Amino acid sequence: MHRLRFGGAAIAAAGYDAQCALLEIEFTQGGQIWQYVDVPEETWYRFRSEEGPDMFFHRHIKGYYDEKRILPV
Repeated sequence: MHRLRFGGAAIAAAGYDAQCALLEIEFTQGGQIWQYVDVPEETWYRFRSEEGPDMFFHRHIKGYYDEKRILPV
């Protein structure tokens, strides 16, 4: 999955697969990668256009969608 670089304090990069409704976020702390399932495409577009993606993540993604940590490739 192609990820866009964010360069935020907590979020380094993120990508989205519209066919699977899968959001993947790479965090700056330790390079951890988490997947969030059943995320609507509209949420992805809002997330990536936010000036503060870290805050958007905590307000609209974390705790709202099932998540799973994956190992970096």
